[in-house]
Order: sequence, then C-alpha cells, then structure tokens
Amino acid sequence: MNLLARSLFQTPQPTLVIRRGLKKSAKIPITLAKSMPGLGSAGTVVYVNKAYMRHELYPKHLAEYVIARTGPRDRSAIAEQENIASSRKEPKSPQDVHSLALRNQDIISRIMGLEPLVFKRSTVNTDENSKEDSQGIYGSLTKADVIKELEAKHGIIVDKSALSMDDKIKSTGDYTCTVKLIYAGQASLKCKVVSEVAESQA
Repeated sequence: MNLLARSLFQTPQPTLVIRRGLKKSAKIPITLAKSMPGLGSAGTVVYVNKAYMRHELYPKHLAEYVIARTGPRDRSAIAEQENIASSRKEPKSPQDVHSLALRNQDIISRIMGLEPLVFKRSTVNTDENSKEDSQGIYGSLTKADVIKELEAKHGIIVDKSALSMDDKIKSTGDYTCTVKLIYAGQASLKCKVVSEVAESQA
C-alpha cells in the first residue's frame, strides 16, 4: 500500500487541546468585620474568592485577612480574639448572655484599675522657654493607637466600636476615653500625650 492509500484509510487521531487559564479560583480564609447575609455574622471566619476579598470586602472594611500562624500558638491572644468575636454576636441563650456578661465585666474591671496610658509624640513647638501647657503634635493620636497600646501593655483587647474618644487628638495633655461593653457598663480610660523632648529632658 502506497503512502496515498495509507493516508486515505488511516483513522484520524483525536487532537489534544490544552486550555490554559481555567484553573479554579482559590478561596482564602477571612474574618468578617460586619454581619453579611449569605456569608455569616461579624467575627466569623469564612472562605471567599481572592478577587472578591481584594476588590469588594477589604476596601469597604467589611472583612480582614486571616494571617497564617508562623510561630508557636499564643493561646491567650486567641482567647482574647474569640472574646471579641463573641461580643459582636447577639447571645442566643441565657447561658451565652451570662458568659458574655462575666467576660465583659472582667474587662471593665481591669480597665478601671489601670494607670493612664502614656503616649510620646514629637511636638510642633519644641522651645524650652515656651509656657504653653499644651503643644501641637505631629500626626495625631487615634483610636487605633489607644487600642494597640492597651493590648501591648496590659493584654486587654477591645473592639474599636467599644471605645469612645475624640476622633483625633492633636496636642499634648490629659484625655479621657470611655470603654463601653454590653452587659458590663462602661469604664473611663485615662490617656496622657507628652512631648518626647520634655521626656528626654526629665
């Protein structure tokens, strides 16, 4: 059989087509900052598409990324985070209400016994002869600063929504914030903003 006849009667082989770019989108764990229908309640860890988190949830502050643990598990920190998550949820039973009340009362009690939180800031006016009791500072003191200091110095974690204070403190002096927790009332938290120059001279 010559080459022409062989080509006419030969069964065609199926063509293998490799398609690229059809890989399933990976989902990542996130923590919901607000309750969202179809996803879950605030504080819940759920899995969503990366693009949905990057373009929709995160820019609108609806969720936070879950940071993978790279070292030994800090069980106390995990417990505190669970406390915050549970405090955002509405209790479903009398036992839940009782547990949440005890937890929040303990936090309020600890805050009431704290010394003022001291924050050092660079001041706009660093003249040693200045008689001004209050000096402007570079930047400002925000809720995030107070919450971070409270956790770093005393191991107390509170949600941003539980802290009431001036939106942005922009000068040295003594200030009072308020921490309010459900079923536990509220506690005053003293904050003191001082000049770095004055501290170094002391």
